[in-house]
Order: sequence, then C-alpha cells, then structure tokens
Amino acid sequence: MANAYPPLDGVIQTSRPPTSNPPTSNPPTSRPPTSNPPTSNPPTSNPPTSNPPTSNPPTSRPPTSNPPTSGPPVTGSCSATYKLINSWPGGFQGEVTVKAGSSAITSWRATWTLPSGQTITQLWSGQLSTSGSNVTVTNMSWNGSLAANATTTFGFLGAGGDATAVPTVTCT
Repeated sequence: MANAYPPLDGVIQTSRPPTSNPPTSNPPTSRPPTSNPPTSNPPTSNPPTSNPPTSNPPTSRPPTSNPPTSGPPVTGSCSATYKLINSWPGGFQGEVTVKAGSSAITSWRATWTLPSGQTITQLWSGQLSTSGSNVTVTNMSWNGSLAANATTTFGFLGAGGDATAVPTVTCT
C-alpha cells in the first residue's frame, strides 16, 4: 500500500485528521423575522345611505365606464375641460381642468350651465358662485397664476339630474 494516501503504515486510524478546507455550510447571519401587532382597526359596517358624502369627495369608487369630458382646445387665454369622476344614485363627483393658453395668466374664471335638475353641493380648489342653473368658479389665491400651457383643477360634488349629462365649460 505504498501508493495509498495518506500512506498506510500499518496503523488503522478511526478518525480523519483535520483539514484546512472551510466548512461547507455557513451559520445564519440574520435574526429571524419578528411579528408586529396589527396597525389598523378592524372594519366596521355602517348601514348604506343615499345621501352624498358631506366632507371629502369619494376616492374609493372607481368609475364604471370611461367618463365623458368636454372642452375645446386652448385658443384664448385659457380653456376648461369637464370630467365626470364618479356617480352614484342621487349624486356625482366632477372635476374641471383649467389650462392656460400660449401665455401665462394671473387669474381664471370657469362658467357653465348645470343640466336640468343638477345642483352643486360642495366645491374645492375654487370659489363657487351660482345664479339659478348658471355656475361660475373663480380661482383661489394660490391657483390663479398659471404659466403658459400649465393646468390646475378644481372638483365638486353634485346632486340630482342626469350625472352623465356633460356641460360645456368656458374659461376666461
């Protein structure tokens, strides 16, 4: 057994001598994950109501179809585009985008006539004035100045009438 490795010298070894090779598996280097208690309250159930929200506009209801829009291309100092965001029995949420023309503007006014039976119950990011079915919304102090081709939006909640009736909005 002259060619054996390690050479056999007549002594039988019961264990192997240590080698300089590193171990083949590494010990874990991170701690196991810990669990945290839930951070939200369980949902509650409230009876359904038919009244529109009274504070913030609805944000969790996706539109059921492509919302209609209106508005001509920008030709004067500004233009306005109406968009139906959502509707539900007895109410709807709308949004108007005001766009400056090819020159900067320092204020704007959007006007339209409400379709039959509609009223605006709440408006944000603008100052609302109504006379019968005629609606006028003017800018706030912080969103009146727009650079050339820049936009701003205001939104509102409405009640009554056909929510899919899209009025033509003009901007001056």
